[in-house]
Amino acid sequence: MPTLENCLFHGLPAVRLRARDGATATVTLHGAHVVSWKTPAGVEQLYLSPNTRFESGQAIRGGVPVVFPQFNTRGVLPRHGFARTCRWTLAGEAEAPDDACSVTLALQSHKVIKALWPYAFGCTLTVALQDDSLVMTLTVSNQGPEAFSFQAALHTYLAVGSIDSIRLTGLEACDFEDCTDAKTTALKRHTALRPYEAIDRIYFNAPGQLQLQSAQGLVHLQQSGFCDVVVWNPGGAAASAPPDLPKDGFRQFLCVEAACIGQPVVLRPAQVWSGSQRIGAAR
Repeated sequence: MPTLENCLFHGLPAVRLRARDGATATVTLHGAHVVSWKTPAGVEQLYLSPNTRFESGQAIRGGVPVVFPQFNTRGVLPRHGFARTCRWTLAGEAEAPDDACSVTLALQSHKVIKALWPYAFGCTLTVALQDDSLVMTLTVSNQGPEAFSFQAALHTYLAVGSIDSIRLTGLEACDFEDCTDAKTTALKRHTALRPYEAIDRIYFNAPGQLQLQSAQGLVHLQQSGFCDVVVWNPGGAAASAPPDLPKDGFRQFLCVEAACIGQPVVLRPAQVWSGSQRIGAAR
């Protein structure tokens, strides 16, 4: 039987999902952050930095951070918004097929958030294990009297075994903004990823299905609701590496993120938006 278990993850309150086939996922209430996803054989599918600080107010490096309501520094809020550093609440089990195991976490506007972002909103993240896949659905509702806009992303760190082995397909006909080039926002035509070089690309109006081949295996990625894809790896240059990432940590992951960045979502009063990312376990 699928089960849900309250637990601690590096001292943070969390919930662990166990599917009927033995696959597991762990989600912390801090940031509604998926910090682990393992196949029935116990193979970890996500990268989590051993140098991350599991502390209140600190972002977790790795797993799947929830980016909301701002992407990176594209606005006046703290980098990547506030959702990834806020305490979420356990909303309960979500409706799901009989063979799935799922949980929903919720974030509501409160005094600290309103000081940063004055809108009345509701935000939930549903995490489900189903058919050898991890499915994450972010839902945002406007619960106030005025419209607001936001950006969002599921900042997924996929374990790849070795960065040398990666081959991402599905974006060949797309243009991207190269965020490693501060001098221009002009779009460039897709080129193959080069391991060890810094990668920071936003593909606008991207396809809904991608594939990532690596030493870990072949991963299928699907997204709906999200219109953009972000591909990120800091590369081997020490200057570009985040301080909470080991020197060689970049070798072990590639971020492939479902996102809404280029055209922020606009919600009028009582409107609801939802976006999801489905990731098939590496084979």
